[in-house]
Amino acid sequence: MKIHKFFITLLISLLSYSSFGQLKPLIYGGFDYYRNTKFLSNAHANINVGTQLFKWHFLAPEVGFEYSFGTPNDLEQLNPEDPNARPPAKLESRYSSRTFTAAPKIIIGNKEAALVFLPQYNIGRITARGDLLKDTGNQYVRGDRQRVSEATDFWSFAAGIEGQFWESDIIHFSLLLKYSMFDSKEILQKINVGEPELRSTGGSAGDLGVTFRVYFDFMELLKK
Repeated sequence: MKIHKFFITLLISLLSYSSFGQLKPLIYGGFDYYRNTKFLSNAHANINVGTQLFKWHFLAPEVGFEYSFGTPNDLEQLNPEDPNARPPAKLESRYSSRTFTAAPKIIIGNKEAALVFLPQYNIGRITARGDLLKDTGNQYVRGDRQRVSEATDFWSFAAGIEGQFWESDIIHFSLLLKYSMFDSKEILQKINVGEPELRSTGGSAGDLGVTFRVYFDFMELLKK
């Protein structure tokens, strides 16, 4: 049922395209950056690409693709003899996701500078991996590995500014504050390796971050 919602949103965008006319499709590329202390280096991110199908009055629907990734902090097994001693084992985990996106973007303003509201629906798959690292006395070596994959879908909501910022008909930018309801915590908790079991405590179930995008007008570029 969830995948139906995605394609219904996409169909509405395409119908709007045929009804109101294409006012130059734009290609975009960008990234999202989120701070969270549960991740290694205290951050996780995604890379996104796609197209703004058209702009009609204040509507500018987009479709795209996102690749998200993150590496939570290692989970260390306590030494049974001395809790302050070197851990006998560690769990090193990570996740990645690949999702298709549909967003009925709203733009209020002109091409030089405008306010942007971007509700976005994502659907795809998320994969988590856990590696058990065992202490040999000199170094940690990899033992067992577990991988889990499942379907995912979620909403995100962003707002910010978009504009050319200098005189150019080919390129413009957007900088948005974004809240994502993406949940990496649940699938990471399904990783359990070792004896006794080590289960990841990392990941997040919603984060506030920033989005930076660059939009290209290739139709205008071809005219040069």
